[in-house]
Amino acid sequence: MAWVSKVIFWIVAAAYAFGALVHIMNMLGLSGYSWLRAPFKWQVLDVTYLVLDLMVVVGLIFAWRIGLIAFFAAAMSQIVLYTVLRSWITDVPEEFARPPEVNSLNGLVIFHVVTIALVLFALWVRPAAE
Repeated sequence: MAWVSKVIFWIVAAAYAFGALVHIMNMLGLSGYSWLRAPFKWQVLDVTYLVLDLMVVVGLIFAWRIGLIAFFAAAMSQIVLYTVLRSWITDVPEEFARPPEVNSLNGLVIFHVVTIALVLFALWVRPAAE
């Protein structure tokens, strides 16, 4: 069952690589708003999650423990941000407010819950020697 774990880790790594790309696109101003004019908290979160996402990608692909640590830190902290701290995330100047933002935050919460379940399953079926 070691191959199942590897496949799951690669799928999660691919998803987090896409997340890193989204943060890069935000920083380059390719997401529909000027990143330099964006709320400072969004800038900090983009940089933070770009670093974490890259650590997840490299760590999971190379089966380094830091990949799992970064994964759980990124996933759990984003679940907290998008649920408990949702009003803080969405409290931004009018030019950055987007009504469907709540739906995308719900989708991100579901995404992170699913990836956590997948990674936990991958760890469970992975041989103990790895």
